[in-house]
Amino acid sequence: MALRRFTAHPFVALALVLTGCGGGSGSSNSPAPQQNLQSATAPAQPMETPSTTLTATDSSANTWSVTYSSTPGSMAMFNGQNANTLMIALTVSENGAVVTTEDSTAYYLTNPYSPLGVSGTTSGTAWTAIITGYTPLPSTLTVGASGQLDSATYYDGMNTAIGSLTETYTVTSDSPTDLFLNINAAGTINGVQETEKLTYSIASDGTVQSLVQVQITVNGTTLTFH
Repeated sequence: MALRRFTAHPFVALALVLTGCGGGSGSSNSPAPQQNLQSATAPAQPMETPSTTLTATDSSANTWSVTYSSTPGSMAMFNGQNANTLMIALTVSENGAVVTTEDSTAYYLTNPYSPLGVSGTTSGTAWTAIITGYTPLPSTLTVGASGQLDSATYYDGMNTAIGSLTETYTVTSDSPTDLFLNINAAGTINGVQETEKLTYSIASDGTVQSLVQVQITVNGTTLTFH
């Protein structure tokens, strides 16, 4: 299957966004609804996430699940630099049977945060992504904002280039207490067009509340996990 992790943002915090909608009493004295949050501090990078699971259903009523975690690792060398690491684990299952697994390590510098790349294996096949360009998120996220984040070149286990991807972001409305940060990736790997999307709920102080949606391509089918 075609599946790979985001390069500068190897993070999937899997949980449901808590947005409530209660029934009104019909009283003319009911308070006006609150306006959704319009701006928030950008979250710290990289975003660490505990092991969590989201699910999706395809057009044939098959039930899919994705389980993801990203936790800090030890210092390590990457492309000639001593870097911090983030250990990432991903498992995709269909009707309870594991379809693919991915274990990877993201490498980055701090003060300021600067991603270097990611190395890993997908169902036993080794690959490496090297960052070729990076633009940090703005210090304040504002609904309606968008821009480029990074670009990367992918290599196989023989150090042969097999593709490239670019990540962008958009900020959209969520609730009175949170907004959505959408991370989009698009490119080509081994001649196959790749598009992926992660949507996070971000509080006004930059705290990552949850990842509310993941879109990835599995065996040619785009699945939306909630």
